[in-house]
Amino acid sequence: MEFKQIKLISILTIILALSLGVVSYFGTFVSRTYERDATPMAVQGMGQDIVDLFLVVPLLLGTLVLTWKHNKASFFLFGGTVFYILYSFFIYAFGVHFNELFLLYCLTLGTSLYLFILIMIELNKMDVQTWFSNKIPVKTISVYLIVTAIMFYMLWFKDIVPAVLTNTIPDSVADYDLLVNPVHVIDISFALPGLIITAILLFKKQKLGFILTPIFLIFIIMLAIALIGMVVMLKIKGINDTVTIAIFFIIMSILSTVLLIKYFKTIMGD
Repeated sequence: MEFKQIKLISILTIILALSLGVVSYFGTFVSRTYERDATPMAVQGMGQDIVDLFLVVPLLLGTLVLTWKHNKASFFLFGGTVFYILYSFFIYAFGVHFNELFLLYCLTLGTSLYLFILIMIELNKMDVQTWFSNKIPVKTISVYLIVTAIMFYMLWFKDIVPAVLTNTIPDSVADYDLLVNPVHVIDISFALPGLIITAILLFKKQKLGFILTPIFLIFIIMLAIALIGMVVMLKIKGINDTVTIAIFFIIMSILSTVLLIKYFKTIMGD
């Protein structure tokens, strides 16, 4: 049980780690990186860069090493980490105003995309559903994924629908001087439908559901941590004193972690 394309996957991962590391370093420590962006967006970008630099890059490399040792859980941890990077850099590439890191944004986005495709192909070749006992909390996790998707749909529609009905521009677009909010695009078009589809596949105990469920749980955990980082930076910079939203993300990360642990506990042998 191993990735057949482990050499190619390893090369792409090292390239991705280097690219992400450089981008995150500049975003964290070089003030001019976000000088063309609205201040709230620049501060949030710095918060996410700190998380990426000190958590995501080490996790990416660490889970790659674990896949070399054929650890079953590591395949999903690795895939979830890559998916988080792919999601994040769709937003960086289309949402951050042009700067000297643009080509690295593109490199990080492209590398994470093809790496994730390779990981999914390799996982699909394995008999993943046979790795687990019948003790997976299928209903609980399925409901959780659907509820999470609905909550974010409601959050975004609260911003979007009134603007559509009145033919105006949502504040999250106008305030940041954007054409559209890339978070809205990727969530409404891909991420949130993905959560719902994964929940249905898991409920039906389909192979793809077994693969995508831990990947999405890891993605939710990492995204929640990144969002916490953004809120904290907004607080530190005195832009927004509200910490209620951070509490919501903390709860979401804890619930996702608990469900992920329960999921991994049902893996039989290693």
